[in-house]
Amino acid sequence: MKIEDRGLYLLVLRLKKGQKIKAGKLPEAYFNSGCYLYVGRAKRGLKKRLNRHLRKDKKLFWHIDYLLRKAEVVDIWIKLNSYDECRIVRQIRKFIENSVVPQKKFGASDCRCPSHLLYLPDVDDLNILWKKLTFERAEIHGI
Repeated sequence: MKIEDRGLYLLVLRLKKGQKIKAGKLPEAYFNSGCYLYVGRAKRGLKKRLNRHLRKDKKLFWHIDYLLRKAEVVDIWIKLNSYDECRIVRQIRKFIENSVVPQKKFGASDCRCPSHLLYLPDVDDLNILWKKLTFERAEIHGI
């Protein structure tokens, strides 16, 4: 699948070991091991942004950069030409009621959302979410 240059993305992450992480100016917080979802957007340069997220060697800039030093990207979902990441986060929280905000304002320092990062206590919820959201899968190694 060819990725256009702009839209929303959802990173599905796995953190193998629970640990404290400090993300930029946010206070240090404990992140449980397990599955995390991060919703972001690229008004341009979506492919470049996703490739940057996959690189290990990069300058730490966004909150997600700090988590990506410890977590593994296991899947990427995209929604081209769509930009309302706050609405997607609200939908996820509605669909997966037991989702948890692991740290307030993570990825959401410029909006009123509690966070753009969610923790899923039950990985099986990903299948429910995939069916309800209208995202496409991006090939991790072929973005």
